[in-house]
Amino acid sequence: MLKCQRAAELISLQHDRPLSLWERWQLRLHLLVCSPCKRYQKQLDTISLAMHHVRQRAGDKQ
Repeated sequence: MLKCQRAAELISLQHDRPLSLWERWQLRLHLLVCSPCKRYQKQLDTISLAMHHVRQRAGDKQ
């Protein structure tokens, strides 16, 4: 089973590059049983989406 530290790395990494099939599978299994990591993933997704909107608005003003 994946440890939380590695799961957090994969959660962060998936915002930079596509995860391999093996990485996705391991992460998905881990998230099924680990609510803190699931919460971390949701928080990171929210931050990423907010930053996307900020970049779009900054581009609109230029």
